[in-house]
Amino acid sequence: MRKVEITDAEAMFEYGSDPETVRFITIPPYEDIEATKAGIADFFVRNRLVSWGIVEKKSNQFIGTIDLRLEGDGGAFGWIINRKFWGRGYVPEVAKCLLEFGFNELELNLIWAEHFSENKKSGRVMEKIGMTNMGQIFVYVNKLDRSVRCDYWAVTKSEYEKGNRP
Repeated sequence: MRKVEITDAEAMFEYGSDPETVRFITIPPYEDIEATKAGIADFFVRNRLVSWGIVEKKSNQFIGTIDLRLEGDGGAFGWIINRKFWGRGYVPEVAKCLLEFGFNELELNLIWAEHFSENKKSGRVMEKIGMTNMGQIFVYVNKLDRSVRCDYWAVTKSEYEKGNRP
């Protein structure tokens, strides 16, 4: 993982403009490279999120992002990854690193996440990294102009420290 940079715009546009890749996230697809650069500048450079780019080791290719939005003594995390790299174990690997960083370096007490309920793959990732399914909630999604059923997952620092993780 590494910091996201403006030079990542082309790789980010590749997956960020793919309707299938962005189907389960709340932002609309990127329209062009300039919009992608603006998104990077606004979200990753100026924002005070803990966020990293996901880079495949063997090819050094930028393939996605993972971030942790801090709220009080906890944080919500999310990710997006190029569809070409789905199912290769990259997301659980980087999500485990994010949990470790959040609990050990930032001293958070709770980390949570949510995913569209129909996105079962994200639920499997959350289960793999030791999170507990807390139930379902409805979230309004602007790009869809409707509410969507989401599964809500969480893990506390004490659960993490007790080994309630892979």
